[in-house]
Amino acid sequence: MINAGIVGASGLTGKELIKILLRHKNARIKYATSRRFAGKKIESLFPEFTGLIEQKFISPADKSIFNDVDLVFLCLPHTESFEFVKKFYQKGIRIIDLSADFRIKDTRTYKIWYKTKHKYGNILKEAVYGLPEVLKEKIINAKLVANPGCFATSILLGICPVMDKLNIQDIIIDSKTGISGAGATPTLQTQYINVNENVIPYNFGRRHRHIGEIEDLIFNIYNKKIKIIFTPQIISLDRGILSVIYIKLKKWQKVEKVKEIFKNFYKNQPFVRIVDSVNLHQVQNTNFCDISIDGVKEKETLIIITAIDNLVKGASGQAVQNMNIVYGFNEKEGLI
Repeated sequence: MINAGIVGASGLTGKELIKILLRHKNARIKYATSRRFAGKKIESLFPEFTGLIEQKFISPADKSIFNDVDLVFLCLPHTESFEFVKKFYQKGIRIIDLSADFRIKDTRTYKIWYKTKHKYGNILKEAVYGLPEVLKEKIINAKLVANPGCFATSILLGICPVMDKLNIQDIIIDSKTGISGAGATPTLQTQYINVNENVIPYNFGRRHRHIGEIEDLIFNIYNKKIKIIFTPQIISLDRGILSVIYIKLKKWQKVEKVKEIFKNFYKNQPFVRIVDSVNLHQVQNTNFCDISIDGVKEKETLIIITAIDNLVKGASGQAVQNMNIVYGFNEKEGLI
């Protein structure tokens, strides 16, 4: 049994982590922090946990967060994880960071996308990008796992199998996401009157930050420099991401052959399913990624469609999957 802490537990990813860890056989929640709700019972903020957890939120400034804990999940905004990662890392406590601060290996690329200088390049060198289906062997021994972004997860799982198998010319992605991707803090964009029966494109072209980690991973693993075009859109939906990925090939490959490439790539991966058609209802509230494969021969273009739950496979579920791998637990524990 391991003791796990959650720093920044009052947001949507923290809530999802609590839900998953409460049913995990090999982990227990040592503490959950919140600046705003410190001293209040967790069940007072999340009534669905009434009778399941008696703990109160504690302040992240409480020095006890470093005591008697084996692993910590950091559910903090970008740039706020730096100091926590440093302190936990120095104390030898394993970290799964759900922010973007340790996802991008190139510090210059990080600065471009996050408009700030990376503080701890020496620790960054030790971080492992937490995409289990691609980097499981490195995750096993990781002391710091950088949990991927939700869009990045949905896109990378749809392109990694063919990156070193096919001659790719261009990649264009259209992704639609539920409003939970914007977090729990209300904004004008996520107000019901604005999002209901609506589709809102944002950060389109090459503006979304997840492009940085996607291209960084492709370069580091496949030694390929590729510039993707990406249009995310908020839709009237609580949770889920559906990504349509158009891969323009320099030389056409039959769809059936591509399907075999995907099946072989994911044959031992419990959370990826190759399906005939994708439907968000099939993956919501699960850690699965469903993938369908098709194409247009005349345009030499593959059409890869992926679907995930942005709060589970795109965040907290994948974080627990990474924890399971690090500690040698059943990879599916707490998630199925």
